[in-house]
Amino acid sequence: MFKVIKEFINNNCLLGPADVPLMSPSGTLPPIYLPPGYMSQVVDENGIRKIIIVPQTIDYHTTMPAPIQKVPHFITPSSPMYLQGSQFMYPSPMPQELPPPATDIYHEQQAYDNCHYIFRITTIRGSAHKTVSEVVSFTTPGCKPDPPPAPKLINRSKSSLNLQWKGSNDNGSKINGFLLEWDEGKGEDFKSCYMGTMKQYKILKLNASTKYSFRLAAKNNFGLSDFSEIAVFHTSGTMPPTPLPPKLKEAGICTLSLEWCAPSNTTPNDSLTYVLEMEEAGSELGFKPKYNGEDLSCTVRNLQRSTTYKFRIFAYTLEGRSNPSGEVKYTTCPDKPGSPKKPYIKGKIYAHKVKIGWEPPQDNGGTYISSYSLEVSENSDVNSWNIIYNGTTKEFLYDHLKPGTTYKLRVFCTSPIGQSQPSDILTIETPTLSPASCHPPPLNGEAITRDTNIKSHSKKCETAPVPSPPSQCGTPVVTCKGPTCVVVSWEIPVCNGAEITDYRLEWGQAEESMHLIYTGSCLSYELKGLIPATTYFCRVQAVNVAGVGLFGGTGRVTTPATVPAVVPMLYEVENKVPAKLASSCIAIKWEEPDCRGSPITGYNIEYGDRKILTVQRVTECLLKNLQPDTTYKIRIQAINHYGLSPFSQLIRTKTKPLPLDPPHLDCVVYGHQSLKLKWGNSSSKGLLSNLISYNLLIEDRSGRFSIIYHGPCQTHKVNRLSEYTQYKFKIQTCSEADEGPLSGIYTFTTAKTPPATLKAPKLQHVNSNTCEVKWESLEPIKGDPIVYNLQLITDKGTDLIYKGPNTSFSFSKFVTNSHYRFKVCAGRQYQTSAGIQELWGPYSPSTLFSPHKQHPGPGKGGGRKGRNSPSEEKKVKPRIEISDDTFILFLVMGFALVAILCAVVIQYFIIN
Repeated sequence: MFKVIKEFINNNCLLGPADVPLMSPSGTLPPIYLPPGYMSQVVDENGIRKIIIVPQTIDYHTTMPAPIQKVPHFITPSSPMYLQGSQFMYPSPMPQELPPPATDIYHEQQAYDNCHYIFRITTIRGSAHKTVSEVVSFTTPGCKPDPPPAPKLINRSKSSLNLQWKGSNDNGSKINGFLLEWDEGKGEDFKSCYMGTMKQYKILKLNASTKYSFRLAAKNNFGLSDFSEIAVFHTSGTMPPTPLPPKLKEAGICTLSLEWCAPSNTTPNDSLTYVLEMEEAGSELGFKPKYNGEDLSCTVRNLQRSTTYKFRIFAYTLEGRSNPSGEVKYTTCPDKPGSPKKPYIKGKIYAHKVKIGWEPPQDNGGTYISSYSLEVSENSDVNSWNIIYNGTTKEFLYDHLKPGTTYKLRVFCTSPIGQSQPSDILTIETPTLSPASCHPPPLNGEAITRDTNIKSHSKKCETAPVPSPPSQCGTPVVTCKGPTCVVVSWEIPVCNGAEITDYRLEWGQAEESMHLIYTGSCLSYELKGLIPATTYFCRVQAVNVAGVGLFGGTGRVTTPATVPAVVPMLYEVENKVPAKLASSCIAIKWEEPDCRGSPITGYNIEYGDRKILTVQRVTECLLKNLQPDTTYKIRIQAINHYGLSPFSQLIRTKTKPLPLDPPHLDCVVYGHQSLKLKWGNSSSKGLLSNLISYNLLIEDRSGRFSIIYHGPCQTHKVNRLSEYTQYKFKIQTCSEADEGPLSGIYTFTTAKTPPATLKAPKLQHVNSNTCEVKWESLEPIKGDPIVYNLQLITDKGTDLIYKGPNTSFSFSKFVTNSHYRFKVCAGRQYQTSAGIQELWGPYSPSTLFSPHKQHPGPGKGGGRKGRNSPSEEKKVKPRIEISDDTFILFLVMGFALVAILCAVVIQYFIIN
């Protein structure tokens, strides 16, 4: 058996030797070449698969096949063995001569680029017999870098773009340059824009409101990498001009269709969107947005009928929005009136007449009622209705009735918009007449003959021929001209003695609830705006001066199916995308449109640079692999058997930027109870202060990190710390894209506490030549001893005259008529690996010392006026002056005393 040992050196760091199993991580065997008479066997030892070479005459169990090939040379075996379980077993002696062993060839398939490897072979013949070969080394070659990430935009203006990028894996050779290419804003071939070692570049002299595309490649000693993904950025532009007010395209009962024009003097590269705002006149609720998109028209729905609304429009670009256009007012159309109330009887019902009245409808449809129509049906025939009155009054005397007959009456009204539904039915029955009432009246006592009586009666009963209403119309013929348009035609019925003046066409989706849609003399009528794949019913009746004929048969038609309707609603679902995917994904949702008679099979989603994504019959989708911090325009269309619907209204949405990497953290001020930390780049503070914030975390005693600061600042002072203690920190960048990754651990140590400031030293005159300087003593700080420095300040400078643990010092050899100042500070001594260190506190206030000679007055009768005796010259009287701090204190107290006295005097005079 052979055991391969690999020693791996990477970046001058030896990571081997290590046992390398003869199997790749994917589970496949490397090629092994065996001579005749030997076989390979795979065994599992403690979870590690190994290969052993055994003679063919030894029993073994092969778990995995291995290729067997001949090799040109062999080595002589000493004692063949094979592995069983976890022990090395030696086979019994064989009577025949064993064939020579194999040469084991090992292939390393996971080597790193430009790395140095060292190998050696160890032959194992037992626990005490090992032979190690000589070392063989080689270095793998490097290659060109991996493609770098796409550049990012860090700042822009009307004429410049400032880009920044990161390096990629160098593959064994340090990256020594970058190549940035662009399309010059023309959308054509890429050209070189920058080549150098910097990771940031500002492109100048650009056009405003223009799209530019960039790509990046890295370079090392082996060549240029492949280019990154293309990044697209826009330069800034000017605010869009104010657009003209929207115009009314079409008014409906509950809708208003508006259109507008793009503002004048706009840049061709500007991507304009529009926001239409609406306010109901007199509501005082303010303007609310009703449309947001790139189209130049919009239909506002779900409005109130016969109501006035105010509109205005804004234009938007990437630079902001324009001023609002002028306000305009448009009014929705009125609707058909509601049904009048049930008619009622006014007065008494007679055998031949009755007066009928009715009330106007509660709902006039938003306009005036132009006429009322009263219909009658005799003998309970509810399928035959005849109009007996049409006018503006709300009552009618219905005469020429038949005694003992049942009549059903109903009324409907008409406005300029259309006809209402009929009212509820009023049923009446005329009274019967007695036989005597049928005889002619007497002739006031005049004698007449029987023939005269019969003749007179016959004249009264004779009547002239009268025209009657037209006969019943036939069934209308309906012809489809398309999915939304049909033509209804009919034939002329028998007029019955009077010319037909009008035809009435009723139409509806249910046979029981058709309504009047046409009145006129034509023999056909075209209907538009119908719903595809829908069944409709129609019927016709004729009208002449004598009345209204009966309705003919009911025609029926089903409009053909067609492409789906427009998707009515498309919007972004903001909370659907996980935070970590918000920079590359957008979730959208929509409402399924009317299928128009053929089931919807899928949808086409257009986004980005007119990319089309086809999905199944769903109502939501997650757009993936998008560019971070990029605005996308999205629209959708439905698909069925007949084709594609028109695209929906366009929406604009933006991916979030990538989470920012944590900044480098430094400690700029080390205190014994505080640490002042600083991070980030101060040059970008003004640019990003409103966009990003930071989380600063500190490790607590349990080893967990907790936030101690969150905000946009780039410095923070951590207080209430212990002296000479290590503290561990992490930092994290937060932006609109979410929280970025945590940084590594930064460790900072607080300083030791310096000694406190001492009071000014005290001076005590000992004799004419010596002055003793004393100061207060301090206790040791946590076992560290305290030493003191005493400084002497003269006109010649500052000198250290004492350093030690004592709290006094005798000063002599001073010169008369000179000024001396003393100040002292305490120091803390502590032991480190570098030796004894000292930490000094601040110096105390100074104390002034001024020794002077004495000058007595002139003697009586002496010739040496003004001079002292030699013994007197040696007598010096030192004068100790107060310190500067004491003098300032006295000065402040004097001013305060004077101010109090002035206040008392002023108050006294004012009161008196």
